[in-house]
Amino acid sequence: MVGKDRGVLVIDIGTESIRAALVGEKGEVRQIEGRSPSFFSPQPGWAEQEPTEWWELSKQCIKSLNLKDSEVEIVALGVTAQMHAVVPIGKEGESLLKRVPIWCDKRAQNICQKVSQEIPPKDQLDKTANLLISNWTGPKMKWIQKNAPDVYRKTSVFLTAKDYLNFKLTGGCFTDFSEASGSFLFSWKEKAWSDELLSLFNLDREKLPPIVPSIQVVGRVREEVAHFLDIPELPVICGAGDMLCLLLGGGMVEEGKSCDVAGTAADVSVFSPYPLISPKLMNLHHAIDGWISFGILDSGGGSLRWFRDAFYQEKGKAISYSEIDKEAYTVESDGLLFFPYLLGERLMGSPHARGVFLGILPHHQRSHFARAVMEGVAFDLKMSLEEIENLRGEVIPKLSAIGGGAKSDLWCQIKADIYEKEIWALQEAEGGIMGAAMLSFSSALERPVNQLGKEWMQIRKKFYPDPNRLALYREGYQQFKNFHHSLQNIFSQYGKEE
Repeated sequence: MVGKDRGVLVIDIGTESIRAALVGEKGEVRQIEGRSPSFFSPQPGWAEQEPTEWWELSKQCIKSLNLKDSEVEIVALGVTAQMHAVVPIGKEGESLLKRVPIWCDKRAQNICQKVSQEIPPKDQLDKTANLLISNWTGPKMKWIQKNAPDVYRKTSVFLTAKDYLNFKLTGGCFTDFSEASGSFLFSWKEKAWSDELLSLFNLDREKLPPIVPSIQVVGRVREEVAHFLDIPELPVICGAGDMLCLLLGGGMVEEGKSCDVAGTAADVSVFSPYPLISPKLMNLHHAIDGWISFGILDSGGGSLRWFRDAFYQEKGKAISYSEIDKEAYTVESDGLLFFPYLLGERLMGSPHARGVFLGILPHHQRSHFARAVMEGVAFDLKMSLEEIENLRGEVIPKLSAIGGGAKSDLWCQIKADIYEKEIWALQEAEGGIMGAAMLSFSSALERPVNQLGKEWMQIRKKFYPDPNRLALYREGYQQFKNFHHSLQNIFSQYGKEE
């Protein structure tokens, strides 16, 4: 082992991809392997995946890495994953549901409406720093209790996707503060599970795992798992939800830093010592001390992926996003607006919202629609950005850009023009993997996460607002907000159908 570089193994459980990576001590992704999990939506508003598939594909990814010849001493294993999934674990360690509700599942909407009659919005915000919405894990646990009582009765513990992977690796059941704060069962002031909120849902506290810091070791890789994967019995770090790891990878290691994330979901956020309390924002505990206040769009990058798959097929295969950029670069949207609510809205509007193109004219071609999709995502996120600035009482001058969408120069420039702020696109697009690696190295080598964050962050390109486009986009943004408000009554009709 003398003279070898040190590295960590990272597993990243995303909605569209599951990956395993070997990350070096300088933040370089040395190897990476990925697989695509299945996704199921058996009813409107439902979104499910299979926990056993997460585990099997994770093992396949690790087995595909060439670790024996890597010349790296692996010192730890860290996991990050999509947040807010609910996996009921039985007493034998089995998942009691083949398919589980994931982050964008909204089946518990009626439960949220009923519980909200008992706790007004002001109290919701005061106790949890969030409004009650169906994305949180608490309402999903209640849905299982109500609709699958035998499953609830047999459940020993409810785990999120990340914590389920850690359980499969180590046999231990834990969660971290980032996941706990996304449950609506967690007191932000006490930083603990809330008996009052558990009583509100009539849920059992013993079915919740202990909460530990994201950098805490939760066990070692079990002997039989290590043997199968041909890796050492490594210490496993608790890790954090994918959004928080993404933000670590995006340089959110100091208070006041802001970030634009363009993944399947998209969000704009700021790092503060305390939550920014507002009915228009959400708050999650960061993977380090402090809070992330943010506005989120469940179908951000997902909207562009849908558009590509639906309208950019050549010989049965979707063309690259760079080709879409080339087309969209040559046009203006010319009054065409896109409302990117393929998966509904969280706080700025109705959970029953749908995607809408508005203002279609005879001359509009595929390229106009592509540009409108990118602009619509930015218009939506600007509403949250304005709320963050209003609460902080100061202007945010720049945002780091991470996620798959940050690879697009066109989309970064559109955001700079619409936000009227500098956008710093980062070099390493694998922000979630980087954040999980930071936590793992910090735990294994006792190095501060914020120090690693500063050392690892590299800027790919800076984008500045174009003064010649400010008037155009200010007018477009005002139209977007006006129509967004008008559409809410229409969206409510879908709720009646469901």
